[in-house]
Amino acid sequence: MSIIPKNDFMRNNCLNRVKPTMLRDVKTEALLVFCRTALERYFAKIDEANYVASVGTNADTTYVYDTLRSLLVKLEDSVVNVDYFIDLVQLSNSSPLFRKLAKSEEALINYYDVMAKVIQSHYRDQLAYLPEFLVICILENWMGEEHSVALYPFLKDIDFLELMSKFEENREYFQSGDVCRVKDIHHLSDKITYALDAYKYKVNKKRVSKVRNRSK
Repeated sequence: MSIIPKNDFMRNNCLNRVKPTMLRDVKTEALLVFCRTALERYFAKIDEANYVASVGTNADTTYVYDTLRSLLVKLEDSVVNVDYFIDLVQLSNSSPLFRKLAKSEEALINYYDVMAKVIQSHYRDQLAYLPEFLVICILENWMGEEHSVALYPFLKDIDFLELMSKFEENREYFQSGDVCRVKDIHHLSDKITYALDAYKYKVNKKRVSKVRNRSK
């Protein structure tokens, strides 16, 4: 990978990034990095396949997916995605400048990795599904537990409980054999937010973080 100027690298990943200074807010940023990455990959896949996602009535479907696409636009403007981490770690191997930048992102990368481990374990023997519902659930969980989202005021404009209700009202549609996918996503979202909330980041002055190249 050719070395690009640091400012160009940052602009290419997130033009108006909101950079927290307190670790508690970095946890929220990590959660939003996951949300941005999951929504980007989900919408890219369904758009490429010309697939029309649905949940309940046409009105419900429009409400859910228009809201999530609008959320994605705001996330892309304010937080990076996992590709930023991957590129940064690669660049840090050959550039002292990017090595220093990677060090400054170590807490964020570690928090993201905590969530990635939970997801990898959960989906070890099965395919991932309903990533859009997972995003809704973890954001509702996080905000419901009164974690600060003051740096991202647009989140308060979204009724995540209402979004969740559209999936709850159509549980049968998302049934897979004996598995209730809606219930399973609730369980997974609880595990993700609990793991992130419980994780205590410790500064390591020597190590440069690695990032797991996986997101659901």
